Amino acid sequence: MPYIQTPNLKIHYQVVGDGNTQLVLLHGNFASWRWWQPVLTRLPAHYRAYAADMRGCGDSERPGFGHNIEMLVNDVHAFVSSLGLGPVHLIGHSLGGAVALQFALDHPESVQSLVLVAPPPAEGQSVVRRGNSLAHWAWRLFDIDRETSAISLGITFRLLRHLGANRALLRGALMRLAPTLPYDRALMTLVSDAARMAPEAVVGHIQTLDSWNVEAELPRLRLPVLVLAGGRDVLVIPDALERLSAALRRGRTVVWPDVGHAIQLEQPDRFVTLITQFIDYRAVPWWRRWIRCWRQMGGRRPQCPRSGPSDQTV
Repeated sequence: MPYIQTPNLKIHYQVVGDGNTQLVLLHGNFASWRWWQPVLTRLPAHYRAYAADMRGCGDSERPGFGHNIEMLVNDVHAFVSSLGLGPVHLIGHSLGGAVALQFALDHPESVQSLVLVAPPPAEGQSVVRRGNSLAHWAWRLFDIDRETSAISLGITFRLLRHLGANRALLRGALMRLAPTLPYDRALMTLVSDAARMAPEAVVGHIQTLDSWNVEAELPRLRLPVLVLAGGRDVLVIPDALERLSAALRRGRTVVWPDVGHAIQLEQPDRFVTLITQFIDYRAVPWWRRWIRCWRQMGGRRPQCPRSGPSDQTV
């Protein structure tokens, strides 16, 4: 298991592939790099992908502080810099989507394209509490406006872990978030990773998502952005992500009505097809695609279109 020691944090990560197209994948709350494992095993040969554990999650260091989007963005920047990665294609899920979007706003020179998978709304997750849908109801369970509530949440998570009861609760929550995910050994591994998450991260992630708001900053982002939403998502409603995409200069939204919040786990084959089409045909200049085709065909004149397939093909 590779680690990288950055100036502020020892980060665990997984890397696959030896191609020239570099991906960095950021997981969400109660998660680890394993949320990307089905994606890593399906990527084409011309990709090289890095999936890192956030601080307090998986096998990365647990300093007990810094579980806000600003610090998580700093961690990603240190990770990319320490590994000497050039401009990367950045993919973030849920909380990782917020971190990826903020990273692109803060360090646009380091990002070629952006894929946001069921991210929080640009207005912050607090907007989800205003309404009557299942997503609104679920988020109102976390009353982070009161400091005592945040403290109680951390204490409760520690107590449940000590009693061994948190796994059953987390398993039930994951099955609700990912309604089409099979109940198998892989799911139980995800539950185990969630159960050993640092309590400070549990509280910090919820608090930072509630206060984060980049709605006014979106128009200045010039790189191509794909936003992917699930129609059965109980945390993030597609309408909020449509607004996010519409505010971007080069944003595009795809909604899959048959999946929940864990899109990359529920439909990994379809997911990899979508993101590779987006990166290879939307985010890469046509002349680079032409050169790639030329090399693949052994120097013969390639018959490669300048535009990629439409959304209806995925």
